Amino acid sequence: MAELGVAIVGAGRWAGRAHLPGWLRDPRARVVGVYDLDPERARALSARAPGCRVYSSEAELLADSAVQVVDVVTWGPAHFQSAIAGLESGRHVLCEKPVHREWTRTRDAGEKARSLGLRTKVGFTFRFSPAMMRMRELIDEGYVGRPLVFNGFEQNSQFLDPLTPIRAGEGDPAGGAEIQVSSLEGYGAPIIDLALWFLGAELVEVVGQLANLIPERLVPGSAVPVRLPIDDADAFLCRFANGAIGTIQSSYVTVGNYPGLEARLYGTEGALICRLVEEEGVCERLYGARRDQVEFRPLEIPERLYPPGGGPTEPWDSAFYANLIAAFTSEIQDPGLPAQADFLAAARVQEVINAVELSHRRHAWVQLPLEG
Repeated sequence: MAELGVAIVGAGRWAGRAHLPGWLRDPRARVVGVYDLDPERARALSARAPGCRVYSSEAELLADSAVQVVDVVTWGPAHFQSAIAGLESGRHVLCEKPVHREWTRTRDAGEKARSLGLRTKVGFTFRFSPAMMRMRELIDEGYVGRPLVFNGFEQNSQFLDPLTPIRAGEGDPAGGAEIQVSSLEGYGAPIIDLALWFLGAELVEVVGQLANLIPERLVPGSAVPVRLPIDDADAFLCRFANGAIGTIQSSYVTVGNYPGLEARLYGTEGALICRLVEEEGVCERLYGARRDQVEFRPLEIPERLYPPGGGPTEPWDSAFYANLIAAFTSEIQDPGLPAQADFLAAARVQEVINAVELSHRRHAWVQLPLEG
């Protein structure tokens, strides 16, 4: 089968750390071009991919017949605009989260892609960690039995220091009184995705709280901290359609290392805990206990779940994203493979985020699905 031609939109830090290395690692794909608003940044990224060109505009990128996949690694509202442009031009699309901050817009984009016979994928990186993949295998094998309780955390100290600049989101909420979603969308989304994936059931109700624990921060371009009412921590309770209950917490002002994820699932036959936290050179660990052996013990992560040449000591960003890209390439080449973490899955995650935000504003439980 011919190589997939990939064009990257956005040449920032995450494109260089995760996206480009993942594509270069997959022999079934070739990065043919890069576009960025900053031509110098685009040239620097393209220099790492043999034969890669630099586009002067997105229109030029979409006019290139060598491109079959558009990889969107921009920020904010540009995600959605570039993703839709890619789909409308007949390309498969990989997009960083959020595709759109309104869940219905993400759902509509997913339905458009399916109607056109196109594949999509969203950057839910942690679903593709070998440890999380093994946890899903064990759940499918019946290790925990019937799921009862899920606890999810995604947190580290990335923005504990108020002098670390942070982008506020769409627009600048610095002058407003209403708290704006930040951690819930950036950090909460991946653990919500894992909860839905592991439980195999939709959420039916949530009640949550957003918190602005460090109210004054630097924003890019500012010399002194400004009032920035964004959620830098959040937590919510939830109930799944299969009767299981759960708690999810996210924050980037909690002391801890990257990537800072933990998923716990307790069932009628056993329990599993997966920690994605870099400690002593290893970034993932999996533990299990059974009803007849209640002490948690380390579980093996099979070598087959690591990307080629990878292993337990490889940096998490390159290892996990290589698995994500390999899965996307396989889905594009094999129409019979089920979609993983596509735009429709992202819409369900975004719906939960929108529901938690609504719960915070109403100080009440919110039922799902939300009205369109």
